[in-house]
Amino acid sequence: MVYKFTIDGRPMTKKNSMTKTRYGLIQSKQYRDYEKMALCQLMTQKPRGFRTIDCAARMNVEYYMPNRKGWPDLFGLVQATADILEKAGIVEDDGYIADVAYSCIAGVDPVWPRAEIKIIPMPDDKLNELHPKLRKKVKNDR
Repeated sequence: MVYKFTIDGRPMTKKNSMTKTRYGLIQSKQYRDYEKMALCQLMTQKPRGFRTIDCAARMNVEYYMPNRKGWPDLFGLVQATADILEKAGIVEDDGYIADVAYSCIAGVDPVWPRAEIKIIPMPDDKLNELHPKLRKKVKNDR
């Protein structure tokens, strides 16, 4: 099964533009706004009867930026997307994402900047035996 989601808006990284407060570093307001918007969008896109992915998974994301200004790094985008998917309850733990090989910054689209996400659960993947949390879960299911 392949699950497809789209987050409209300029893709953002989590770690750039951190803001220093008296309580420590926090994500920028732009990122917090993006995350809030993304969570709302993902909640409405979940298929009926969707169950959180609780096994190894492949995540492929194509990012479309509005312009070349403030060009992000791909790994920051992937990490932010994985964190948002976990927060949205799509994946149980972003550590279960075992493969992001085909994720890329696919182009510039000034009309519709977005992140097109595909999540593919891999219940038979070797990572389920290697990952400490997943290994424990596999043992309990037997």
